[in-house]
Amino acid sequence: MDLAAVISFIGGAALAAAAWGADDPGARALQQHQLQRQQQQDALQLRMQQQQRSVQESPADPRRQQAVEQLQINQQQQQQELHYRQGIEPASAQPFEGEGSRGAKAQMELDRAQQQSQQQLRRFESELQAKPGAAPDLPRKMD
Repeated sequence: MDLAAVISFIGGAALAAAAWGADDPGARALQQHQLQRQQQQDALQLRMQQQQRSVQESPADPRRQQAVEQLQINQQQQQQELHYRQGIEPASAQPFEGEGSRGAKAQMELDRAQQQSQQQLRRFESELQAKPGAAPDLPRKMD
């Protein structure tokens, strides 16, 4: 695991623990673990996509290779930003919610985070599949 992934993992873990205010420490730990695991899988999937594309298409043009490497770095940074946001957004739990609704809300947050991550990975794959001679598009900011 590279330094950026470790930082993302630690940051996500700390933020998820602080953000999900479930009364039950066991439930909070489970939610935190699920989010961390999903984010680790997302990071691994992105690295695998990038590695596969690098093996399939090794650009002979040094400028193209540099552009692809910069795109990969940008994608990793965008993924880290998404993971950060996923860690802080679930903080919207209301104090009057019961255990059942908190659990359902936590599951909905995990599902939403997974959908966001999969959409981002699909977008990253399409960016990497850009025409070999063309410079890759600049990354788009996702809200």
